[in-house]
Amino acid sequence: MPKFHEVYGRDVYDQSDSAISERRAAYCPFTDNTCDGGGNRHQTKIKLNNSELRNCFDKELNSVIPGICSIQYGNETWVVCPRRLLGVFTKLDKTPSVNAALHEHEREALIKSGLPQGIELGVWPEVYLQYGDDHTSINYHFDFVIAPIQRNKPFSWLLNSYEISDDEVGIFKAAAKVGRYLKGRYSDDKEQEILPDLMSPIIIEVMTASTSGSDKEAGTDIASSFTDAIKGREHNCPGINKRQVWGRMATQLFAKSALAEEWGGKTVWLVQDELLRNIELTTKLDLDNSSNESRGTINFLSMSYIHGTKGMDSLRYSKYVAKDAGLDFQGNKKATDILLPKVTPDKKVLLKAVLRRKLSAIISL
Repeated sequence: MPKFHEVYGRDVYDQSDSAISERRAAYCPFTDNTCDGGGNRHQTKIKLNNSELRNCFDKELNSVIPGICSIQYGNETWVVCPRRLLGVFTKLDKTPSVNAALHEHEREALIKSGLPQGIELGVWPEVYLQYGDDHTSINYHFDFVIAPIQRNKPFSWLLNSYEISDDEVGIFKAAAKVGRYLKGRYSDDKEQEILPDLMSPIIIEVMTASTSGSDKEAGTDIASSFTDAIKGREHNCPGINKRQVWGRMATQLFAKSALAEEWGGKTVWLVQDELLRNIELTTKLDLDNSSNESRGTINFLSMSYIHGTKGMDSLRYSKYVAKDAGLDFQGNKKATDILLPKVTPDKKVLLKAVLRRKLSAIISL
C-alpha cells in the first residue's frame, strides 16, 4: 500500500525535537513558511477545533493543510507537492534578501536550466496573464517568472524601455503599486528600490504527480491517512494518478513554450524523473538526446531522489533536455496549430502581470 514518504519535509515518524517542533508549526522547510499544501490542497484543510489532531499542532493554528511532500508507491517515490521541487516562495512584507529562500538542490537545477549566473534575479510566483482583443482571448497562469532586477532606477526607465505610451502610464503605475514597486509620492525620476528587467524572461512550470482516488471508509483519503500518520499510527494513503498530471502538462507544453520564446526567453518544465520516465513509457517521447537548436524547443528539467533518503538534501538535479518541439511555434497551418496560442501579446502585457505580483525572492546563482 502507498505510504507518505515525506510530510512537512521529513519522515512523518521522526520523533526528534526539531521534527516535532516543525511539525507542530506545520512548517514547510522548502518555503521557510507555514505549509500551504503547494497551493492546491485547500480542499483537504483540516479544522483543528474538535479534531483529534488539536494537541498535535501549536495552539495558534486553527487549521492545517496536510503537508504531504511525497508518496512511496511500491519501489517508486513520487513528489506530489510543487514546493518540494521549487519552493522560493515567501510571504514576507519586506524585500527578501539575496538567496534567503534558495536551497542547494534548487540552485543546482536552476543553473542547469541556463539561468544567468553572477547577477541578481527576481522570482515572481503565480503570474496571471490576461489578454483580449476583438478576435482572441488569452488567459495563462505561470508558476514562476524569473528575470534580472534593476536597482535604484527611476520608473521612467521602465516606461522608456518598454515604449509605454502616455495613455498607458497610469495602467502600469497602478500595477506597480499593487506589487509594491512604487511607494510614497510618485515622480518619474524618483529612484525605485527594485524594478523587473524582462528582456529575457525565464518561465518555470512545476509539474508533480497528483494523488489518486481514495476511500474514506477505508481510511485511505488524505485527511484520514494524514491523521493516522501524525498520531504515530500505521497509515495507508492514496496512490498516484500518473495520467492526470501528464494530461494537464500536455495541454500547456507548446503554448507556454511558444509564448516565452517570442518574448526573448524560454519556458522550462521542472518535473521529477519518475514523471518523465512514465511519459517515455507511455508515449513515443525519447529524451535520451537533446536538440542542438536554440529555438523551437520544449525544455525539460528533472530532479530525482537519492535512493532511500528523505528531507532537504535528498533531492538532486537529474538532467536537462531541450527537445525539438516538432512544430513551428509560428504555426504551420496543420492540426497541430491547436496547441499554440492564437496570438502572442506584446511583452508589455507580461510586464503588467509581473508588476502586479510581489517579488517573492531574489537569487544569485
